Formats: sequence, C-alpha cells, structure tokens
Amino acid sequence: MSRTPLRVAMIHLSDFVLDSRVQRHARALAERGDEVHLICIGERQQLRVGTGSIQVHPVNARKAHGHAGTYVRSYSSFLARALAHVSALDVRHRFDIVEAHNMPDLVVAAALVPRLRGAPVVLDVHDTFPELFATKFSASRHGLAERLLRWEEWASAAFSSHVVVVTEQARGRLDSRGVGVNKTTVVMNSPDERVFGPPRPPVRWPLRGPLRILYHGGLAPRFGVETLIRAVGLLDEGTAGTPQMPQVELRVCGSGEERERLAALAHQLAPGRVDVAREPVPFAQIPGELERAHIGVVPTVHDSFTELLLPVKLLEYVHMGLPVIASRLPCIGDYFTEGQELRMFTAGDPQDLAAALRELSLDPSAARERAVRARGRLQSIAWEHQRERYLALVDELVRAPAPRRARPVPLSTPR
Repeated sequence: MSRTPLRVAMIHLSDFVLDSRVQRHARALAERGDEVHLICIGERQQLRVGTGSIQVHPVNARKAHGHAGTYVRSYSSFLARALAHVSALDVRHRFDIVEAHNMPDLVVAAALVPRLRGAPVVLDVHDTFPELFATKFSASRHGLAERLLRWEEWASAAFSSHVVVVTEQARGRLDSRGVGVNKTTVVMNSPDERVFGPPRPPVRWPLRGPLRILYHGGLAPRFGVETLIRAVGLLDEGTAGTPQMPQVELRVCGSGEERERLAALAHQLAPGRVDVAREPVPFAQIPGELERAHIGVVPTVHDSFTELLLPVKLLEYVHMGLPVIASRLPCIGDYFTEGQELRMFTAGDPQDLAAALRELSLDPSAARERAVRARGRLQSIAWEHQRERYLALVDELVRAPAPRRARPVPLSTPR
C-alpha cells in the first residue's frame, strides 16, 4: 500500500554537515520519500536523498563558547530566530511532525506554531542537559542553576508529544526525575551502513609504516583528548623505540575551542607524532579517516554526565573493524565486556592509557580477536534496527489522534 510522504521539520543548534545523529534521522526519512526541512546553523543547501529531499534553512546564529552567560545568550538568540523560521515555514508547508534536538531542551519551543495546530513534536535528547551544564561549569548539583535546568528539562518534555534518548541509561536518569515518563523511546547512535558501508573485517597491522591511532569527536575537556595526547607522549618511555614497539601516530579529528591548546600540547609532548586537524572534519569524510586507521580510542573522562554515554565514535570504530581502547565508564561497560571486546583503562589516567596502547600494539592477534567479538555485540544494536524503530515511532505519532499513553517496549537493552 502506498504511503503519503511526510513533511518533517528538524531544529538543532548545530551544523548539519557535522552532526551525525541529525544526519541519520534526516536521511532515514528522506530515503523513504519524506521531505525534511532542517532549521539549524551552517550553509543553505538542498539534497536529494532516495525519493525524498533534505533542505537546510540556516539560522544566523553560532554555537556558544566561553562562560555560562554566553551560552544563555546564544541559546536565546537561536531560539528566537528558530521560532520565526519554523513558524514561517509551517505556514507554507504545514509540517506533519517537528523534531527538536537538544541542547538546549527548550529548543522545542521553536515548534510552538505547529504544536498549537496539533502537529506532534519530538524532543530528541542527545545529552542530558543538567548533568552536562553541571560538569562543564562546575556548578553545584543542588544549586539554583541546576534546579532551573531541571525545570527546563521537565517543561520541555511536557511540551513535547514524545521524548527520544540515546541509551537506556539516559532514559532511566530522566525517569528518575519524572521527565518524559511513559512517553520515551530509545534510538541509539549506531553507525549507518549507507554512510560507512557494511561492517569491515578486523584491520591488520601494516607491514611497514606507522600504526595509526584515531580519535574523532568533540575536543572539550570531558572527552579526554588531552589524556590521549599525554599517553602517546609517554610511549617514548619504557618499551617505545625498541624493535618490538611499532611506530605510532595519532590523528585527532574534532571540533571545539580546545583545538589550538591541544595542538600546542601535542607539539610539546609528541612532536611529529600527533596530528590535530586544523579544521572540523565533515561527517561525510569520517569513514575515510576510519579506513586509514588501525586503532580507535575513546578517552572520555568520568563524571555524572559522561557515565550515561555510549559514544557513537566507539560504535563507528567497531563497525569499521578497529580494535578499541576505551575509558572504563558504566554505560560502556553495560554494552561491551572489558577484556573480551574492548581494552579498557582508568579514565583520565595517561599512564594506564599508554600501557593499553603498548599492549594492543604488541599483540595484533589479541587485538583482532577483540574486534571480532565487539562487532558481534554491535549487531544487536545495529542502525537497521534503530532506524526501523525511529521510523515506526514517527509514523505512529503522526497517525495518533491523541497523546500516546503506553510506554514502548525497549528494542535495545544493555547486557
């Protein structure tokens, strides 16, 4: 039976070419024939994808850097402009559904006009905002700012028809605060085979030339890139330089205000062996970066925010056949087995990470076995399953005459 294509609006304070989650959702809709309108920052463009289309409507705003007040002003400016854009576009297109991607959660308010005429609105929670704010600005977990952010989170979810999160752990945290109860669905950040291709066999160490280590993602301190650079610098000590230890090179592809500081640190500690990309690498180029790598590293620090994360970069490394070294974090440990599927290390400890790099480099057979087992684990949370769940949710919300009451059964759960 033929279906009527949907008109979908997506709102996000990010650049479409850099945001892999927004790209996955937009492509999934367009591939089946839907018309997707993105209200975001970046450049204006129109893409034909499958039998549908993706149109980018840029908002004159920038992502904030600096202190908390700068973020508040940036969020407020984007929200006002996005509200005007969405309202004007809705007059012409009458959106069937609107999807708002945090941060902040309050970006859902930009969908006020479509919401008032009955269109469903989805809040996609990439990151839990109160935890992120508290760790980023060293705010008190029980201070005024924390209470305001929890109210903002609750009000945004109450305004929304449905809430989407990236892990069961994030859903549990929101449930504990009474946010989105009975109307939350998990859609995980799994690699899209249409972008990365089919799962790749485990990589082999090069016969000649350096062993290439890759990190791609954010450069903010919570992502632990400084720990990784310091660990590579430590490889000059101990076994480094002996015939057994391969030459290693680190490639850092990321975005954020820490780039220059990290590049200077790399030049100081590991000159000639660490390459910090000068510009953000568009998501479309990430598969090529992965194809040239041999080891993927996820050096995230441990705090109340990152303990809820299952980093998408980790899943992309696994998909591309790379053995992975990752911080010992609760959510990662819920999905992957330490020692069997991943080599883990103490978060924030460059010496422990250096030891993990030495171990993996000197035992390529064990590294390949871990990569094989990790890929088997990834199959249970593959994007093809997440995609079906996401599209089914969109269709159900568009058809629903009233707010949904029953909580959906989770598709993906930790081991």
